[in-house]
Amino acid sequence: MLLLPIFNTFVLVLTLVTTSNSNPAQVIQKQDQNVCTLVMCGPAQNGLPGRDGKDGPKGEKGDQGIEIFTYCSPVGQTGLRGISGLPGKDGSPGSKGDRGAEGPKGDCGGRAWIFMNGKNAGEKTFQANGSEGDFETSKATCSQAGGLLASPRNSAENTAIQQIVVRHNKAAYVGINDIETEGSFKYLSGEAIGYSNWAGGEPNNLGTEDCVEIYSDGRWNDKSCHEKRLIICEF
Repeated sequence: MLLLPIFNTFVLVLTLVTTSNSNPAQVIQKQDQNVCTLVMCGPAQNGLPGRDGKDGPKGEKGDQGIEIFTYCSPVGQTGLRGISGLPGKDGSPGSKGDRGAEGPKGDCGGRAWIFMNGKNAGEKTFQANGSEGDFETSKATCSQAGGLLASPRNSAENTAIQQIVVRHNKAAYVGINDIETEGSFKYLSGEAIGYSNWAGGEPNNLGTEDCVEIYSDGRWNDKSCHEKRLIICEF
């Protein structure tokens, strides 16, 4: 069907060319006799697509595009502090540091008391160095040495103290007194005494005698606290 219109068109063109070279009258006559009238009933159909053409020349550089900004919201408030995590493992020991500067020279130490030839009784040791003092001085001296003023709580301890008194031939204070309540003798701790070895007629509180001394025979006597006596300490 596509070839028929093309053929009719070709015949018409050929007839026009022949007529242009002949007598007009003859042409008219021939047309009347031999030529068919070409009637175009509709538009011609498109042919098959042709091949792709060559690439065109490179175009000019285009304008720069519009920059788009990203909107960032403001920083929010700090949240609540979280729960502390578990303790981590100990780290490796660091390198040994440099030796520090020498510190300032310290003060001289206090006077030391040396006790020799003590006597033992149970878990206690009783010692004296021949020094003398009143009751308060005797307590302070023993405290500075790390002990207490000798306080016999049984016959064995009393005998150990007696032997030291005999060696020095001096009576000594013991850690017993009734300073707080007259007639109520107590140890330095405030505890009432449970053992005693009073001499006959003692204690008699003659002239406010609130402290206790021990003689070379091991007997006790109440005595003024301001007299000087041998200092015997217990450790």
